[in-house]
Amino acid sequence: MTNQHSPNRRYVKLLRIVDIGQHFRTPLPKQLSDDYDIPADSWRGMARRPQKKYLNRRKNIRRAMNRVSLFLPELMSGQPQRVLELSTAHGALLEVLRYYGHDVIGNDYVNMVSGENNAERALYRGINDTKFSRDFDDFGLAIPRDGGVMDWPYRPIIESIGIPMKLFDAGVTPYPAETGSFDYIISMQAIEHYCHPKDWLKVVEEMCRISRRCVFLLLNPMMPELAEDTHYSSAFQTAREELRDYDRNGFRCVGCHLHWGQALGFKLMSL
Repeated sequence: MTNQHSPNRRYVKLLRIVDIGQHFRTPLPKQLSDDYDIPADSWRGMARRPQKKYLNRRKNIRRAMNRVSLFLPELMSGQPQRVLELSTAHGALLEVLRYYGHDVIGNDYVNMVSGENNAERALYRGINDTKFSRDFDDFGLAIPRDGGVMDWPYRPIIESIGIPMKLFDAGVTPYPAETGSFDYIISMQAIEHYCHPKDWLKVVEEMCRISRRCVFLLLNPMMPELAEDTHYSSAFQTAREELRDYDRNGFRCVGCHLHWGQALGFKLMSL
């Protein structure tokens, strides 16, 4: 029986083709092809480590190069841009953009996707929800009360590749960044982890505040358990339509992209 909390086989097949297929003849840079150099005890103190597939650097880089080629091809050449990726995880996208000469910085936080009930899952909370509270994240890491971060699940990988980081909860605004302090804000399959889709456009407004040029979002697909929640699924569809029609805060949607068989990618550019 298929676990309703996991992608079904069709999605897994699409993930393999779309994310790590050889779409272009662009070779993997040799300097990004070595295994991560991570000490064996790096995840000590965590209940578990990230999924095995995210520990494969070559696949992570291939996936990232595909995404840059498909969604952000202008960043493969031209003037260097200052880029912030929200929830950068293993950092492969920023590794690729750094290879192309850009000034990159990542963001991450403790993971709060799972939980004993919906009240413990960040994807159901409201933005700036002061009532949302957990002591430990999905990896067994303590969640700081003051918003600071002592540790997060992908720290060992990020330290091994030397990506600079801004550590903060992206479901709490305003972000600790000056207005217009980045050229590109990128969020790849992450906004769902911040808050309920009814508040996603408020998160996007904050992204637009700190961006000078572009905001790119790639949503996760609607999974069966969420599709069965009519309040969540309706808010998800509304958010997608609002992103498609986005024309505010000095930004306009200039492209919608298919991913995993759904319209999930949205590119907002400054006017």
